[in-house]
Amino acid sequence: MDLQSTTAQIVAHLTADPLSVLLVILVIAALIRIVMLSRRITLLTQGTDGKSLEGTIHALTNRTGALEAHAQKTELALNNLDERLKGAIRGVAVKRFDPFQNAGGQQSFTSAFLDEEGSGVVISGIHARDSVRVYAKELQKFTSDRELSEDEQAAIADAQKRLG
Repeated sequence: MDLQSTTAQIVAHLTADPLSVLLVILVIAALIRIVMLSRRITLLTQGTDGKSLEGTIHALTNRTGALEAHAQKTELALNNLDERLKGAIRGVAVKRFDPFQNAGGQQSFTSAFLDEEGSGVVISGIHARDSVRVYAKELQKFTSDRELSEDEQAAIADAQKRLG
């Protein structure tokens, strides 16, 4: 048997049975699909710079772990800063005033310096013609053990507003 007679027998058999023709078409379609998938797998496993897909996945996993560790450190640092900022003086206000009716120019002042919890100090400077007096009053929770003047209370309220 030569090649021509074998081919002729296959063609004769295929034309005689339509189910065989359908099966051959399905086999050819499956082979084409297999070849295409094989090429895609080859491209995926080659990767860039000759790296394999497995190596790329491993590298990305390592980077993800490093990023998660960095995110945890950053979160701890931010929490630490939040705690430290609570004690930082952030509310500052100055109110100028005239303590005496016949004096002008608002040379006297009251300054309030507060942290988030209302701790701090209010400092008042009273300017008279022949002297200047300075007073400091400690603050806890926006109040003082000492009596506060209206100007001092106003400065404390302004500083509290600036805390947000």
